[in-house]
Amino acid sequence: MRYEVRFESPRPGGAVELRGLLALPDRCAGGRSLVLCHPHPAGGGSMDVGLLETMETRASRAGFAVLRFDFAGVGRSSGAFTDGLDEPCDVAAACGFVRGLGEVDPSKLAVAGWSFGAWMALLALGEGLEAACCVAVSPPLALYDWRSAAPAIAASTVERHYIAGADDRLCPLESLRAFTGAAGERDSANTMVLPSTDHFLAGREEMVSELTVEFAEASSRTSGAARDGDGGTGEDGLTAS
Repeated sequence: MRYEVRFESPRPGGAVELRGLLALPDRCAGGRSLVLCHPHPAGGGSMDVGLLETMETRASRAGFAVLRFDFAGVGRSSGAFTDGLDEPCDVAAACGFVRGLGEVDPSKLAVAGWSFGAWMALLALGEGLEAACCVAVSPPLALYDWRSAAPAIAASTVERHYIAGADDRLCPLESLRAFTGAAGERDSANTMVLPSTDHFLAGREEMVSELTVEFAEASSRTSGAARDGDGGTGEDGLTAS
């Protein structure tokens, strides 16, 4: 069953209300959950992009509770889009909302993002977000100052995985190798490069979704005790869609 949800993101400049879609399987396998973060809205990014829908379908089939959401200023989410300044707060709020669900084991929450969403998820880790793992799909390192952010991301204990196309101009392999090298040995080892693939991953949606779920499943099996929730709360009701 899929529900329309809303929850608060306590941004530094004032709280905003975010909207999302929560997919709950008939039986949530082991309390596992996945939060999905969308690409930049300037390129048409929203929670409704095809890759995130495919990820949701694959993860739901594996028994995950899955939340797709719109960053502030996108779709029906209130507030303003800030191009990376406050969006890590939105990621943390989305994770906090999912952790508050009765069906979910807080220690088995994974977060994944594509493009801008991948970078926001990584920045959220650098700001202290806890998760079983983070899957960053094609983080657009060519567009952001990853060097200044790398030390904080490297300090996070969250296991990180990377998926990128060999022909991705927004996530060039040389930049990805330099970033993962700065983030740590495990980051370099956890990098998957798809041949003959660019930033848009056309024709690779199923493969990327399968890899994302595999990484999330593996992390949920090895996750430790439940961790404290981060970000905003979501006591609002669910609306079936």
